[in-house]
Amino acid sequence: MEPIQIENLDAVTKRVFNAGFNTSVVGAISEGLAAGQTEIRPFVSEVIENRRMDFEPEIIIKENKGYYNGFKATFYNEDGSTVNQWFKAADRITINEAFILMMDQQHPRAVHKTYYNDTGEKYGQWIQLDFSQKTESGNYLLKRHGDFDQVAKLGDYDFLELDNEKQKITAATYMAEGREIELTPANQETYPKVYVRANPERNTFTFMDGNGTLLYHDQFRTPAARERIQQEKNNRQSNVSFVRKSKEGPSSEKTDDVKKKSEPEREQLKSSKKPRQVLEAEAKKGKTL
Repeated sequence: MEPIQIENLDAVTKRVFNAGFNTSVVGAISEGLAAGQTEIRPFVSEVIENRRMDFEPEIIIKENKGYYNGFKATFYNEDGSTVNQWFKAADRITINEAFILMMDQQHPRAVHKTYYNDTGEKYGQWIQLDFSQKTESGNYLLKRHGDFDQVAKLGDYDFLELDNEKQKITAATYMAEGREIELTPANQETYPKVYVRANPERNTFTFMDGNGTLLYHDQFRTPAARERIQQEKNNRQSNVSFVRKSKEGPSSEKTDDVKKKSEPEREQLKSSKKPRQVLEAEAKKGKTL
């Protein structure tokens, strides 16, 4: 086959580098072009945090231009089973982020990404895989969660490593990478260390002990945060009580028909509460601040 020269080789190799691939992939692209290949898929095997992952980036050649479409990732579980996922180039997922997204299939982690809309305006978004659902192409569903202010939320909690704004920003940065952080609760003897990760689906965090057991948030909050949250709960309960009384009318006595109508309403209020996220028994330890 005739060798191929493309106009945008530098742009293609830059996108490949930005995805986390090394010079061996760039060399494979050059070799593919020299061999006249219009579809180039180099095979790369990496060890990330002592776990094996295989990658196959895809470069397609059309009309003397190259297009980096993304990569297929294969994650090797400890039991030898594998999980595959295609990450398209438009999402700008790196191979290290792919590792984070795929490492826990029972309770997937999320990574924070920054994107730009059509008008060039920057916005934040959390990316998370849903291993319970697949698309028509056989890919696992990629869920997207809106941004939330991690630093402000961390201000509600009393940990020794979150004593100032700079420490909170550092903690938020680690969790935005999908990592767990290790924190020391202030005035807390029961749990000398707590492991925390971002939970953007609930706009909050997940707290665990050393065994990966889920912990209640309130025991780690500051007194001011507990008082504020309790006041918010009281206000919500007062509003719900006022709405119910308004629907009931002036009479305090209810007929059987009214009682039956009120039951579904109460069930609906109960089911609208957000469930806590249950995590795996053996959690990976994260970075210590």
